[in-house]
Amino acid sequence: MRDSDPTPTDRRALSSRRTVLGTIASIGGVALAGCMGGSSGGEGTTTTTEDGGMTTTDGTMTTTEDGSMDANPDVAILNYALTLEHLENAFYRDGLDTFADDELVQADALSNFSETLRMQVPDYLKATGEHEAAHVSAIADTIEKLGGTPVEEAEYNFGYETPSEFLAVGKALENTGVAAYAGAAPSIVNNDVLTAALGIHSVEARHASFLNLVNSEDPFPKAVDEAKSMEEVIEIAGGFITENPNDSSALARGDSMETPMRKEDDGTSDVDILNYALTLEHLEAVFYREGLETFSADELRNASVLSDYDDELRMTVPDRLAAIGEHEAAHVTAIADTIEKLGGTPVEEANYDFGYETPSEFLAVGKALENTGVAAYAGAATSVSNDDVFAAAAGIHSVEARHASFLNELNVANPFPEAVDQPKGMEEVVEIAGQFIVEE
Repeated sequence: MRDSDPTPTDRRALSSRRTVLGTIASIGGVALAGCMGGSSGGEGTTTTTEDGGMTTTDGTMTTTEDGSMDANPDVAILNYALTLEHLENAFYRDGLDTFADDELVQADALSNFSETLRMQVPDYLKATGEHEAAHVSAIADTIEKLGGTPVEEAEYNFGYETPSEFLAVGKALENTGVAAYAGAAPSIVNNDVLTAALGIHSVEARHASFLNLVNSEDPFPKAVDEAKSMEEVIEIAGGFITENPNDSSALARGDSMETPMRKEDDGTSDVDILNYALTLEHLEAVFYREGLETFSADELRNASVLSDYDDELRMTVPDRLAAIGEHEAAHVTAIADTIEKLGGTPVEEANYDFGYETPSEFLAVGKALENTGVAAYAGAATSVSNDDVFAAAAGIHSVEARHASFLNELNVANPFPEAVDQPKGMEEVVEIAGQFIVEE
């Protein structure tokens, strides 16, 4: 497994070439194909130009009661996201200009970690900064193509003076970003914009998990991440803004909000989606339950894949894997209860064979399952109609991403390999899950 993982140099190259361009394609291309091609606000005619761009005769604007034209209803939400992405982008850009790699590696906050993890920090922070810069470019481009005006970058004071303080502020910003996307997602009208937003949401959670880790805090403190309202997030962000060139009306959606496309009847009920999620949560819950019964704490700490890490990280592994298992068990209970309250019948736990024989193989399978879970929730979210169900699913989605980030780290793989996590369809995920399900 480890021989195929990218080196830090490889990661930098991938981030600077593939991820940045991939993000712009994901949000600025795929999302726009849906945004501009008609929505619940009206059908639009979309054509592809010779250079691969997209034009539309309608669908990007909505008509108000007085007959005037407003930008696409998702523009305000996108400008809200852009406000946060500007903040994060400036934070990493300025911080990485302020502190040299050696200063970051020698940060007091990292003093208990081995060289393996400390040497990863500058590269991962650079990759995170590149992600935020890509988000800025892609969201701004999308806003313009939807007929809106992107908010501009403000001036900021992040208040850090040392590398450790820089890491602490990064942790706070990334965790706030997770809560912000979760809070805003239910109001997004267009499903393609929603899918892209959820792909960023989970990447923010991956960033937050790693920043929590290097600040010696729990990478995934709760089984379900909580959402924050726009007002709460703007108040937090405002604490860093010293001069803002933007009109606050750019974030105001008004009273005539359109109904999200995910509320349209696509033939898949919320009970269907919840049972799909429950199938995956059963799989994960059993995986951790059986694995933690199979391997002792000492065996897990001494897994060969962890050999380059120091005691500071390795000693936490059994307890953190147990916490992940508790999260998955809690997801099973909560989803099953919700299905019953909606009048459905929860699917039952199956029999599984995960194929691992060593602690390292157990960790590798865990990595695969968690990353699949991230993609599965993102792929299914656009079919969830009930707002409360959607909000809970978004909170689980980001926790799966936190788990995935940590399992990637344990497997000496990039915790956040892409700037936007890609969704997987139900059929694709069921095929992956089916490989672990055995007949009685």
